[in-house]
Amino acid sequence: MRAALLAGLVLAACSPPPRTAEAFAVDPAAARAVVAACDAGARRGDCAAARAGLAEAGRRERMAAYRRAF
Repeated sequence: MRAALLAGLVLAACSPPPRTAEAFAVDPAAARAVVAACDAGARRGDCAAARAGLAEAGRRERMAAYRRAF
C-alpha cells in the first residue's frame, strides 16, 4: 500500500503543470492539436484553455492584419 502511494506521488510530481490559455495562444499549433483531441473524445484537463488560447491567437492574428492594413 505504501509503495503504491509513493509511486503515485512520484508520478504526480513528474507531471507537467496544466497549460494556460496564454501558453496556447503563443503556440496555436499545440492548441489546435489539443482541441482536435478533445473533439475526438479525449478527456483532457486543458480543453477549455486550448480553445481559449486558440481564440486569442486568432484575435492577435486579426489585429496584426488590421495594423498592417493601415
